Amino acid sequence: MNPSKPKRRVGLWIAVAVAALLVAVVAIALKVYFEYDSLLETGSAGNLPTSYQPIGGAESDPLADVEEKDVYNLLLAVIDNGVTEEERSYGEGLGNTDLLMYIRLDHKNNKLSILQIPRDTYVGPELAEEYTAKINGAFMHGPEEENRIANTANVVYQLFGLKADNYVVMDVNAFRTMVDTMGGIWMHIPRDLVDKKGNVVFQEGDVKVDGQSAELILRNRNTARSDYDRLELQQSFYAAVFKTFMNDYPIGDAMKVAKMVAHYVNTDLSLMDLAGLYLSLKDLTAADVYMVRCAGGPITVDGNGSLYGIEKEYTAKILNEHFRPEGVTVSADQLGLPDVEFPLGVNYDEGRTLDGVQTAEALG
Repeated sequence: MNPSKPKRRVGLWIAVAVAALLVAVVAIALKVYFEYDSLLETGSAGNLPTSYQPIGGAESDPLADVEEKDVYNLLLAVIDNGVTEEERSYGEGLGNTDLLMYIRLDHKNNKLSILQIPRDTYVGPELAEEYTAKINGAFMHGPEEENRIANTANVVYQLFGLKADNYVVMDVNAFRTMVDTMGGIWMHIPRDLVDKKGNVVFQEGDVKVDGQSAELILRNRNTARSDYDRLELQQSFYAAVFKTFMNDYPIGDAMKVAKMVAHYVNTDLSLMDLAGLYLSLKDLTAADVYMVRCAGGPITVDGNGSLYGIEKEYTAKILNEHFRPEGVTVSADQLGLPDVEFPLGVNYDEGRTLDGVQTAEALG
């Protein structure tokens, strides 16, 4: 009798069971990977530029040889095709950029910096000839028809000297779908919101919003400072989304939301890139997320009074402090922002971290 045989048999079955479990895990992982990865596409957005003209049209580029490690620079654009399906005249994935943000994720310093660029930002006469007077029209009306995101990225670089490593372009429906998939979110509305006729549509205070309400809130700019106040209102929404995801959402629920929203998203990020970004964001607190609006104010150029001018000196300061590599400085004169007059004055924003944005006390 050989007493070692039962032990060997038990060991063999354990090995077989472990192997089967590993195969099952790998199979599930591959299924999830291909299921979600197939949803990601560049679509009509295309690709970012492979090279840029020198910032501001200068002969030499002060940022040409700047390289960074452990930093993600992301361009986020939300396309505005109209609130209703009947108003979506350009076709799926096309339209003006109703929301534009430049996002810098600095792994080394554990910091996320977000620059909110007003949709009506005046690009200056030179860029206007090739694109459009407002930055929001560059995506749709720029010269690049196969790579429309390159139009927006080129203008952002020419004006601000900010290069994007990757991009995400979303249809405005993505916000509606995201919020509805999350079952609505609680957010704090910092002031009474009125429609174009002056009727109060949302009162100041905490409210649980669904997708349609969130979209209407994000679009609201019926104030004297229009886009500038709307960007502040959007900060309240971002703070609410951040708080909800960070406090209540494990990765499984986040993937469910991502799957529902993916139809409305164009990106050059891979599934692994997105998973890495998500995990990086989970390591951040609200105090690590800095958000700032471009300083400036309403201007009129050639009879067009619906433009937003950017104040150069203060903008250069903010960019150097929060959106440049360490040791890199770009002066106001080196930026491509046009020189404009501000008859109604300039709005200056020092920026704030998300823990300084009031959020709803209730989480539902």
